[in-house]
Amino acid sequence: MHVVFWTTDDCNLNCSYCYNRIGNNIQKHYMSNETADAAIDLLTKQASWDPSKEIAVHFHGGEPLLNCGVIEHIMERFEALVPRENLRYGMTTNGTLYDDRRKKIIDKIDELSVSLDGKAEIHDLNRKFLNGSGSFELVIRNAKDIRQRNDFRLRMTVTHDTIKYLYDTVCFLIEEGFRRIIPVLDMYDSHWEDSDEPIIFEQFGKIKKYIEDNEYGDVIISYVTESEFTRKGECSGGVESFHFLPDGKIYPCSMTVGDSEWVIGHTDTGLCNEKIEELQRINKKETTSCSGCGMYRYCTSSRCKLINKKLTGDYYTASSIACLSSRLEYEFSRVNTYC
Repeated sequence: MHVVFWTTDDCNLNCSYCYNRIGNNIQKHYMSNETADAAIDLLTKQASWDPSKEIAVHFHGGEPLLNCGVIEHIMERFEALVPRENLRYGMTTNGTLYDDRRKKIIDKIDELSVSLDGKAEIHDLNRKFLNGSGSFELVIRNAKDIRQRNDFRLRMTVTHDTIKYLYDTVCFLIEEGFRRIIPVLDMYDSHWEDSDEPIIFEQFGKIKKYIEDNEYGDVIISYVTESEFTRKGECSGGVESFHFLPDGKIYPCSMTVGDSEWVIGHTDTGLCNEKIEELQRINKKETTSCSGCGMYRYCTSSRCKLINKKLTGDYYTASSIACLSSRLEYEFSRVNTYC
């Protein structure tokens, strides 16, 4: 089971590429302990609830660490229901909030991602505070301290405007001592062009060569270090995957959050089985635009029709940048045909 608590839609940054544009929201919502309790009570009634197996509990936002109280409460509730060895906590944070209380929370996170886009001039291009000032100096200082406490990863959002700096950026972060760096192509960026494709492959190719030439055996970079490119399973949204928002609405995955069409329930009323069944029907149909592609069973766009709908307006037409991302993964990974 994979559960995500969106602890708040508030944020202390105003990132230019944020798909929620949270920094411009007028009204801010914070999840209450009562809503969290209702969510957990609902989860324990699901067929997929099994405390003897791993349960992934992630905290998301907004900036999740703006709502420490509910995170602490959720952890306490889960640890009363599930053996700690079967709980895997995850969080994505912007790295700007780092006092003693938040350090205690971070110490318990098993999969921590800190958003850092690279050198100051790259990071501060998009990741600014609400007053317009850059956040780089604070984030990298905190990240260097966090790495002494937590085996975390840096998450880099890569856009059309920053892809040409990716190699230099990754080299900089490695030289700063970071060893787990996850560049992610921003699928919401409408400025991607066909001419970006050779640049993308060139940048990742240079990173791979840099790591090999310097024998950085302990460095993990998404796409370029050894990994398996495996077949994608079926969508688990509404069955084993649940996203709870501060107001109690339930979504099947992060791609659907904010889209009223894909609210699959509420903590007050429970899950809507008809909506979950509709989602399963949509996802089981073939992505017609990808018919005949040799990577069809390995590609996210064939598994998740909601990504297609979000990016192209059609459930069965793949996004060009999502397709490129899968081809990039294929190019630099070992293909496991037995999965």
